[in-house]
Amino acid sequence: MENIKRNLANYLENADETVQQILFVPADIHPVWEDNAEILELAEQQILRPVGSLPDEQVFAFIGMHSKTLFTGKRDSIGFLITNFRILTQTDFSVIGTAELADVNPFTQKQDEDDLMIEVWNNFIKKNTLSIPHEQLAAIKTALQDVLEIVLPQLQQLNYLPNEIVKSNRINDRIRDLGLQSALKSYEQDEKKMAKFAEKYSISGIQFGMVDKPLFGGVYGLVITKTGIVSRDLMEDSFASSWQEIQINPAVIGEKKDNIVAGGKTHIVPSHCSEFVPSLIILLNELANGEVVI
Repeated sequence: MENIKRNLANYLENADETVQQILFVPADIHPVWEDNAEILELAEQQILRPVGSLPDEQVFAFIGMHSKTLFTGKRDSIGFLITNFRILTQTDFSVIGTAELADVNPFTQKQDEDDLMIEVWNNFIKKNTLSIPHEQLAAIKTALQDVLEIVLPQLQQLNYLPNEIVKSNRINDRIRDLGLQSALKSYEQDEKKMAKFAEKYSISGIQFGMVDKPLFGGVYGLVITKTGIVSRDLMEDSFASSWQEIQINPAVIGEKKDNIVAGGKTHIVPSHCSEFVPSLIILLNELANGEVVI
């Protein structure tokens, strides 16, 4: 690991100034920024910690910049955080509330750095909403490519990365893998609302849910139970689809962005959770097929 860090520090020292402007590595001295250590710590705090650090995870590099909130002066780390296990790509930042979790690309023994670069970069370009000057964007791309070429082969030589990423069959792990943990809460995490949902609609055994309660209309949204899902829209009755029904008629996106057609019925999630519908559909179908267990 120390050899990788030395190679990264050497690369930073000899890189073009445009790359030095957007690359931060664990080094005593940065050729441009005196607050290198603070920038790395902020990136780790804002990108890695919300996802959850893995045992013995070390940060190798942050490639990116800060989005600064005009009124508060708050800085948000945008870009790529590279560790000894994975790349985390952060494109979202919070003006009010919490930023969306970073996308995660784990390293494996058989990965090709060029293929990984293409996948990660295309995802960043697709999701990024910041107006980044062309010169900076080109420098970020160059640094990402070069850092991957330094880090991944040396990690593979150490022979401790997994040969492939095995999908977990535990629901808590899959919720995290699918980036749903900020929207799909366990009963205990959102007990007050889910208890009202369960009481009003005579539902037992709620495990997880995307629910909300406006000032008028009662609790609405979608919950997951041992036997299937139950949902209820504002001012409407609740209805259910069993796992067997969903297995026969898998969940798909409905006509509206907050709709899920599952088991032949149209279910809804709160409108502010609509961006999570594609990932929730994956989870529901995995639960129905027994690939994931509650």
